[in-house]
Amino acid sequence: MKEKALRSGNGNLFRNGVSVGGKMHLTTTRIHHIPHAMNLNRKQTEIDLLDVAAVNLISHRIMNFIPIPNGLEVVLQDDASLKFVVNGRRRWKREIERAVEEMEREKR
Repeated sequence: MKEKALRSGNGNLFRNGVSVGGKMHLTTTRIHHIPHAMNLNRKQTEIDLLDVAAVNLISHRIMNFIPIPNGLEVVLQDDASLKFVVNGRRRWKREIERAVEEMEREKR
């Protein structure tokens, strides 16, 4: 399958409790997070869609008190999870789930 871009946008990835600002890209085969050049941690993250077990809507908390409904959790087959802050999280969730379903369909 040839990889095609499906969606792109700003997205922060939480890595070791630190928010890493950057761009998120969803393609027909993976989710890709590319940190901004200003970050100290510039490690890119790639998630193969076949490794995705679930996508959940989550809230992040300001000062551990005020819930902000802007989070997206990607749970992997090995039970690891990656947490993101994105705009339009419901749309991201829907589009990731569709892309995963399509990958699974093509795998059969």
